[in-house]
Amino acid sequence: MNTGRARLPYINKDYDAIRQELLAHIPQLTDRWTDFNESDLGIVLLELFAGVGDMLAYYLDAQAAECYLPTARRRQSIIDLCALVAYRLHSPVAATTRLRLTLAQPITKLITIPAGTICRAPAEGDIAAIPFETIAAITIPAGQTSAEVDAWQGTRQTDTTQTTGQALQRITLSQTEVAHGSVIVSVDGVAWQIVEHFADSGPTDTHVRLDRDGLDRSTLRFGDGKAGAIPGAGQTITVSYLVTNGPAGNLAPDRITELPNPIMVNGQPVTVAVTNIISATGGADAETMEHARLVAPATVRSTWKAVTKADYLALCEAFPGVAKAQILDLNDDPTLCVYTVRIIIAPEGGGLASPSLKTALLAFLEARRLVTVEVTLDDPVYRAIPVQADLYT
Repeated sequence: MNTGRARLPYINKDYDAIRQELLAHIPQLTDRWTDFNESDLGIVLLELFAGVGDMLAYYLDAQAAECYLPTARRRQSIIDLCALVAYRLHSPVAATTRLRLTLAQPITKLITIPAGTICRAPAEGDIAAIPFETIAAITIPAGQTSAEVDAWQGTRQTDTTQTTGQALQRITLSQTEVAHGSVIVSVDGVAWQIVEHFADSGPTDTHVRLDRDGLDRSTLRFGDGKAGAIPGAGQTITVSYLVTNGPAGNLAPDRITELPNPIMVNGQPVTVAVTNIISATGGADAETMEHARLVAPATVRSTWKAVTKADYLALCEAFPGVAKAQILDLNDDPTLCVYTVRIIIAPEGGGLASPSLKTALLAFLEARRLVTVEVTLDDPVYRAIPVQADLYT
């Protein structure tokens, strides 16, 4: 039964379609409206309604698009969708390298250089000095002149605040370029462990979550007393982390040559030279939305376990600091043994992966591989590509 109401086809949602449909239904409402010129007041109001309908349709479409990983355009939407499948976009990644510290002459006493010692690549022109921090303590035995240690790029930042004693307390870090894996949290001097979720946390577990939002802000969240402990009121929370330059920290060998602070032995400064014996690689910006769209579904298909070649590839390329990976088994390389997986990785920034990146990746895969499978990491072999170009001035 025709009720005389205007019925708009639901697929006609743009301005022109809505305007034409409204004009077509005017005769159903009255036969006295015959002036359809744009100067007519009724047509002006009709076009205003068509414009509002067009905007509402756009917002509805945009809102629906944010519900799906391939079509979402807001970074926060990507973060929320990936969180549903336990995938988290990584923050900026600090470049890593290996340093060699050399004494000017042997000393009869053992020298221990603490972790967190600052080294840096000197400034060049408009480029500021690039600081690095040693990851572990280094010991130079008596009578020897050198030792090696891994380092990562960044400047150590420390934030302090007071606990409120309330459940689910949140603390937003003051800096945005927080290096992945560098955050250390303590409450009144007691270290708290950073976890990805509170699902396995009890009421007394000193666990804290670290989340990163669409504006690149890093926020710590404490438990509620049931899943994760609540720190007592009035305690001091200390958060230490690296502020990294990301890809700007990828440097060639022998670029890190300065020790801003002297090395002290028994209160006396000791002359120590430093250099990076390998390239600093692996430095990267925060994970892009395009990378998350590609890697998150592949990681979900692997169910966070390394069984097939596709599983290994997804897990390796999702690991912070790894740009590309290739997985080889007995079918690809006859020299391999049965139940052996050979992984070749190229770090962010090119070159060869640092020892610390390889160690972290192997530890990551160790918890996910089959017990009977042996995993080995190898460096890529780069091929030279001749390029000929004509320059015009």
